[in-house]
Amino acid sequence: MHGYCRLSRDEDKENYSSIEEQKRIIKDYASSRKWIITDKDFYIDDNVSGYTFNRPEFSKMMEKVQKGDIDVVIAKDLSRIGRNNGLVLVLIDEFKNMQKNLILVSEMGGTYDVLNDRDDCIGITTWFNERYVKDCSRKTRDHMYSKQKDGRLIMGNYYGYEKVFKDNIPKLYVIEELRPVIELVFKLYVEEGMGFYKISQELNTKYKFPTPSEYYRMKHLEMGRIYKHKVQKSWTKDMVSNILKNEIYTGTLITHKKRSINIRGKVVKIPKEEQFKFKNHHEAIISKEIFDLAQEIRNKKNRENTSGTNRKREYYFSGMCQCADCGSGMSGILIKRKIREKGYDCSKYRQFGIKVCRCHEVKEKAILIHLKEFLKFSKQQYLEEIKNIKIEITQNKKENNKFNLQNKLNILNEEYKMLINQKIKELTSVNNEMARKIVEDTYEELEKEKMQSISYIQSLLEKEEKRKLKEKAVKLKNAIDYFDEVINSEKPSRTILRMLIDRIYINKDKSIAFKLKTDINKML
Repeated sequence: MHGYCRLSRDEDKENYSSIEEQKRIIKDYASSRKWIITDKDFYIDDNVSGYTFNRPEFSKMMEKVQKGDIDVVIAKDLSRIGRNNGLVLVLIDEFKNMQKNLILVSEMGGTYDVLNDRDDCIGITTWFNERYVKDCSRKTRDHMYSKQKDGRLIMGNYYGYEKVFKDNIPKLYVIEELRPVIELVFKLYVEEGMGFYKISQELNTKYKFPTPSEYYRMKHLEMGRIYKHKVQKSWTKDMVSNILKNEIYTGTLITHKKRSINIRGKVVKIPKEEQFKFKNHHEAIISKEIFDLAQEIRNKKNRENTSGTNRKREYYFSGMCQCADCGSGMSGILIKRKIREKGYDCSKYRQFGIKVCRCHEVKEKAILIHLKEFLKFSKQQYLEEIKNIKIEITQNKKENNKFNLQNKLNILNEEYKMLINQKIKELTSVNNEMARKIVEDTYEELEKEKMQSISYIQSLLEKEEKRKLKEKAVKLKNAIDYFDEVINSEKPSRTILRMLIDRIYINKDKSIAFKLKTDINKML
């Protein structure tokens, strides 16, 4: 004689009996039959959904029923056994076939005994039980979707951030002791050119930052809670990869990324265009530029199916140089003269010889000299553009606003004309002065509101125009700062080089051409 109890927290909110209440009901029933059942005879699944039969205590109990160690199982009602219509009906048949009894104390207005009572209406009961859990699931999904659409936090943890409730709304705040590890991972990947595995080795040998699971366990212990997940004490390449691909570190929250097909069913990814993205949601640890550069490097390595080698990492322009004749990449080489110097040559020529291409050998130092001259020339164009932007702000403001407002003004003017026409129609239809005065006063208010709308839109668009022009100037100024850093540096940062340069084309006559990530027109 054994009892079974189950509780789902969502169901408990709907005033279902607690575990202790279920145990009391089962004990009272057993006592009324002169049966003995103690606390040791109970199998209890606390906070477990009834839609699945894959429950720890339920599985143990059924294993003993099938072995013949348990003859009778008592539960409060059928919903405690399960809420999956098909599975519950199969289970009832299984009990009958094994000649084991399942007794439900509070079912169908009384007690239901699987071996002795008729089950004409049991299918309806199981159907209602399943409908309830599906309805709860739908409501939960709708509630989650609403939160996701509004940019509300519903996740557990993001390494580097702490979720703090302010006015009952969860907010993300940077954990200052973990900020350095996030910055370091991006620095080693973008600037130093290290791969995931090499970065994880660096974190394990040179630094003492806790892994995500170590940090979470420490926080759980501080709050007197048990951390139930596995703790990984060493950094792995997957941990590094997860940090590098997570846009959360740019201050952007992305929700609605996955969904479950059905209750406890397969989880599928949602297309990016259907996800919800909230920029400037919280404080950023990494700039958007550095994050985008990291993704570009990841994508390129995936396309080339390589994580790079130590030899390549020593070259400023690795991954940027391209043979202008055959289109293949340029390999980093050591040019052997009186002094061994770093340089580049056509990778196809190095592999297959003159049958495919020709020698394009060029020193890295020569590329750097040409790049500095190219940036000096380009810088003048940017400076001229900034000057023109300032002129636009001071002199051409009215013309720009007039152009941007035209479409909205046309619509408002049409609405205003319709308003006047309607006013005229109503005035012609009234016969006394009092009614005429009411119509005129009413339309005067409407006309006033329409003109206020026009003025309001004009002011908004004027502010937007100023903001865009200032934004142009800031973008160009930032580009010039990067230019200056490369021009004035003997050893330029690979991070900045990658941010500026799209391609470096090397011709067989050793001439060099540069293509920046974007030109002035595209930037604006």
